[in-house]
Amino acid sequence: MPKKKGHKNNLNADFTINDSANALKPVGKLRKSVETAPPPELSWDQLQDEEYDLVEEINEDGTKSIIRKKKRNHSKCENNIDDSPGIVYPEIVWYLISKFIKPEDVGRFAGINRSAYAITKRESFWRSLYNKYCENKLKLPDRLRLENSYKVYGLRQRVIRALYHTYKVFNMKVAHQATQDSKPHELVKRRCVNVWFHKGVQYWSIYFKFKKLHPLERFEMATSLIEELGRVDANPEENSQVLQVTCHNFYEVPPLMGMTLSSVSVVLSQGFRYHRLHLGFNTGSHNVSRDILPECTVILDSVVSMVVLDWWHPLYPHFDNTVPYNMRDEEALPVLKKDFFN
Repeated sequence: MPKKKGHKNNLNADFTINDSANALKPVGKLRKSVETAPPPELSWDQLQDEEYDLVEEINEDGTKSIIRKKKRNHSKCENNIDDSPGIVYPEIVWYLISKFIKPEDVGRFAGINRSAYAITKRESFWRSLYNKYCENKLKLPDRLRLENSYKVYGLRQRVIRALYHTYKVFNMKVAHQATQDSKPHELVKRRCVNVWFHKGVQYWSIYFKFKKLHPLERFEMATSLIEELGRVDANPEENSQVLQVTCHNFYEVPPLMGMTLSSVSVVLSQGFRYHRLHLGFNTGSHNVSRDILPECTVILDSVVSMVVLDWWHPLYPHFDNTVPYNMRDEEALPVLKKDFFN
């Protein structure tokens, strides 16, 4: 049968399901597809480096081809950001929001902007947290109660320590840490500032206090004692950790104050019942490495347990901070007090 004049097979028609099964009525003609014209090919000398990038792509057959892609215009976005810096809210807004901040979110809140950070430096902020989560709690020790205390120095530190006694989220953190193995090797390159002993009912406990060293850190004296005593964020125990080693027997420890921990080794003792702890110490802080032999080695046998305590841990041994840190000699602190372990 001869074809009609002008009739062509529409092979590029857009044929969808609405043209057949879902059609409301029979469709006589199909729609022609709309073809978009490809961009005009430009010669290499007509391409501008500022407008196009050359990108290598892999085709379906495995061959590689180099195509050009137009660069994104970042100048408009940058200009829009500069033109609209945002809304600067007054500090009273952040102060009202701070009343709803949970203890575990204080760090995130302080990182929002300068106004939020300044609020976390205020006495009212930390007293509000204490009144909400710690006040009149039976688990709170008497030394951390602030009901009748008006001392501002180190208020942030005392509130955080109180939260680890009364706040459920922090209690779970301490309980989870107790189930994990202690990591005494993390104390390497810290300076030993104090050592003391305690005799229990069955075991001896030896405490090594270490402080993290900062070579570029300098302690500047405050302009006045009154200004220093008004520091809410003062924390004399910052960057300090205590290694508590519980042994079955007593072992003498040589003077280690001022020396740097260079090596830690834990092995099984004879009989495979206890552990043996090797602590290597060197003088100085910058020449500590694995290749240098320790100048002083402390060996503690029959070790029952080892715990690394941070300053916020409920079992961390705190001395009474009555004098600002940079106005006293740290190594002149008393080794033991009369009611220290009660």
